[in-house]
Amino acid sequence: MAPKKGRNLSTDARFTEVIDHLASGYKTIGQMVYGVLREAIINGAFAPGEWLRQESLAEAIGVSRIPVRTALLQLESEGLVTFHPHRGARIRTMSAAQIDEVYRLRMLLECHALRLSMAQMTPDRLATLTKLAAALDAEPEGGEFVDTRVAFYREAYDVANNPLLVGLIEDLRGHVGRYLLSFRVHGGRSHSHTGLVDIIGWGDVEAAEKWLYAHLDEVRIGIQSLAADEGASLASTVDLVD
Repeated sequence: MAPKKGRNLSTDARFTEVIDHLASGYKTIGQMVYGVLREAIINGAFAPGEWLRQESLAEAIGVSRIPVRTALLQLESEGLVTFHPHRGARIRTMSAAQIDEVYRLRMLLECHALRLSMAQMTPDRLATLTKLAAALDAEPEGGEFVDTRVAFYREAYDVANNPLLVGLIEDLRGHVGRYLLSFRVHGGRSHSHTGLVDIIGWGDVEAAEKWLYAHLDEVRIGIQSLAADEGASLASTVDLVD
């Protein structure tokens, strides 16, 4: 849910928790600011559509506005925010139609990637997939869930032999925004990733594509619902701008 006007980021529990967790261990202030903001977006400290005020962010993190601005521009290049000159940055949002287009394209590319990968499947890759699937199915929502899912699908689509194809898939996935992707929007063992690995192990390409198509369609519906809920919440608040 988007925060109401006047939120004090210096005392916001979710944001200060991210700062406390990540404020050390970086070589430069710029890297630290980028890491804090990226993690806050992924973990939902900021909601889709929320304005990020450079002055408030700098004060809460304890830095000047320059590294904050640099970090926001980097986050824009990753599709996490949209930068507006003289206004600041806003957490990326997508319409239902845009989400629909992304997932239709993903279905085409990912089914193709899965076919190519299964044709070159090895026992070692299958063993790695089995471990990643178990970890992914057990992972709670949040940033680690997103990272584990990325690792699983890179292996499932054989990124070593299909780097450009996997890159296109990840670019499409990134358009939705990691905040929404950090939620589990489907349920049931029929859509467990362990179940997909079982099908891959059997060598049943048709069944694997059917699983993937149904899974992505269910995720699409869930993401559209989440985006609509966030949009309705945002509509009841007042934009925060510099």
